[in-house]
Amino acid sequence: MDFRELEKSIGYKFKNYKLLEESITHKSINSKLNYERLEFLGDSVISLVVSEALYSKGSHFDEGKLSIYRSRIVSRSFLSKVGLKIGLDKFLKAGSALKNNRNLTEIIIGNTFEALIGAIFLDSSFSKAREIVLSILEINFSKLSLEEQKDSKTLLQEFLQSLGKNLPEYKTIEKNQHGEIYFISKVALPDHNVTGSGEGKSKKLAEQNAASEALKMLSQNEK
Repeated sequence: MDFRELEKSIGYKFKNYKLLEESITHKSINSKLNYERLEFLGDSVISLVVSEALYSKGSHFDEGKLSIYRSRIVSRSFLSKVGLKIGLDKFLKAGSALKNNRNLTEIIIGNTFEALIGAIFLDSSFSKAREIVLSILEINFSKLSLEEQKDSKTLLQEFLQSLGKNLPEYKTIEKNQHGEIYFISKVALPDHNVTGSGEGKSKKLAEQNAASEALKMLSQNEK
């Protein structure tokens, strides 16, 4: 197989083509030598590169937002789009049943991209892998800065939507203490075993505070 087109697309020329071939081989073709081990490695490399970039470029992002943005960037759906952009689907070695199902192919392209980065890391160095990841992902820090202005409810909703999860539901009650009215809100995320709660002088503020707490708990669960 001629890999020159793929190498040009990613901006890297392999020294060991066995690594490249392994990174694009699905287990439906070879149950023993396929991309799964390289995928494990590449996933860690990408996560570290993205974490470092967000930390360095987004010094005004708090821990919760850093975690949310990283989760979006390294999500399977986003990495699949990146893999398709560089033409990985044309080089994927997989069984005919999988190759002929476009939906299935797109799902595993994200895995293949992670494996490719793992292969580049082994073939060169972390520094080179980092350079390639940042070049291909093209993280738009200006866009992230604009998203930072979004409120906690919006960020929580968009994060869950990116994972294909159900939208959050808020239960808010009104309280009256010594003539002062305030609100208590709770939001539950069963898929993540997370519950956030918050108080405020308005229903909207209470729900914002509940969403903010849920985002913080989600970031802590990732550790």
